[in-house]
Amino acid sequence: MEFTAVLAALLRRWYVVLVGLLLTAGLVYVANDAVPPTYSATGSVLLLPPGASVADGSNPLLALGGLEQPAALVVAYLAGDESRQVFAEDFPNTTYDIVLDPLSRGPLVLIKVEDPSEDDVMAALGAVLDTLPDALSMLQDQVDAPADSRVTSMPLSVDTRPTTERSDSLRALIAAAGVGMVLTLVGAIAFDSLAARRREHRRATVAVPDVEEQEPTVVAPAQVDEPAAVVPEAAPAPEAEPEPEPGAEPENVETNEADPVSSPTGASHIQPQDFARSEELYGSQWPPQALDDPALDDEYHIIHRG
Repeated sequence: MEFTAVLAALLRRWYVVLVGLLLTAGLVYVANDAVPPTYSATGSVLLLPPGASVADGSNPLLALGGLEQPAALVVAYLAGDESRQVFAEDFPNTTYDIVLDPLSRGPLVLIKVEDPSEDDVMAALGAVLDTLPDALSMLQDQVDAPADSRVTSMPLSVDTRPTTERSDSLRALIAAAGVGMVLTLVGAIAFDSLAARRREHRRATVAVPDVEEQEPTVVAPAQVDEPAAVVPEAAPAPEAEPEPEPGAEPENVETNEADPVSSPTGASHIQPQDFARSEELYGSQWPPQALDDPALDDEYHIIHRG
């Protein structure tokens, strides 16, 4: 779908978009309440060399070499499960991380504490800072280190106010807002498409009865003029021949028995089957008499002329 079509659908269904925005705001509020921001505080501890390894009048900070191993041992002990369980008894909602500073080459230990409460995080940081010298002293007691060769520690930097961590809360807010916007967009487009389909269906439903109500137009077949009945024309009456005078000889008339009987001009020739048909119609009476049937009367004339 093109951007203009999507924008037009959102404008047409602005009320759906409004409801979706309200739901999105509700999701963001729930996400902010479910994933509140956390607070963190950091501190660093520096291990110092024993007094026996430092010459009189020399700077102890210049003799930090070789203290990375005791620092690593302290970090490993405090990062263990036993130390975390003891710490969790006093601060159940607090977590801490302890590592060697990767940017420095000296025995610098970094501590980071996180807690949902601003007050608890500072107390938890102080507890970890207090635990580190105790853990260092305990480790040296286990190896019976002499008093003049014991490694000591001192806090290097400690936060006085906690820092607000909003990374988890921000991710939750972004996820809630994204889900709400996607649902709003899909809902508006789906509602617009459904409304368009219902409108088309309603138009089609209204158009069908109109077509059914219209009476079908019956096309009459083309009328073909029937040929008029041919009525046979009555043959003209034969002219009366003059009677021959007594004693006069008849004129020589050439006849041909093989030819059919000739008739006046325009009359049909009489065939032998006509006599058979005449006998069927009129019987053996000869010459046939005129009948009431005009059609038979015509045949009578034809035969009589013969």
